[in-house]
Amino acid sequence: MTGDGVSSSALARARAAALEELRRKPRAASWRRDAIGTALAVVGSTAVMLGVGTLLSIVEVHRLSERLGPLLLLIALQGVGVYAAIAPGSKLLRRVVAVLAVVAAIAIVANRGVGASPATPPIACSASHVAVDLIPLGLILLALRRFSWTLDRSLLAGAAAAASGAIAGELSCARGWQHTLIHHVGAGLLIVIACVVISRWRKPASFAP
Repeated sequence: MTGDGVSSSALARARAAALEELRRKPRAASWRRDAIGTALAVVGSTAVMLGVGTLLSIVEVHRLSERLGPLLLLIALQGVGVYAAIAPGSKLLRRVVAVLAVVAAIAIVANRGVGASPATPPIACSASHVAVDLIPLGLILLALRRFSWTLDRSLLAGAAAAASGAIAGELSCARGWQHTLIHHVGAGLLIVIACVVISRWRKPASFAP
């Protein structure tokens, strides 16, 4: 067989494979469906963990009234942050959500006074913050594999995942602002860094923008 024959045969096989794939999945998946579905999954997983924490008397529901402002900011960061991270080409939206993340971090620190000194070591808050963030982080990293990697995308995704632990911290921790800055905001920054590193390291399943 000549070189032209080999090329024609390879082209025909590639064309047949492409047509078969189109027959199996004739319509491209909507990024909006991915974004909304992932956002709902992240918020839902956080709600389930808070429910479990309430049953175990770790989460204290009575703190809702005194921490309402920061909690609303964190919930907004979760939902809109996931959406903005996945949405293609949404530079303005990502800048807005980045500002929201900074405002939420400032709010959870500014809302604390001197605070109490519980018997548990302060590092327990950092550990529980990271533990609560693991499932949301996994869900977001799974979604990010379907899109090309960008730094702003992974930063916002990490911030959205970190909001889960911050919400739990607002409803379970009575310590003051210095503790909150180090062990809550600090733990959130670790999650953001982890999201950037892992999402950059993993090979994406798609290079969609």
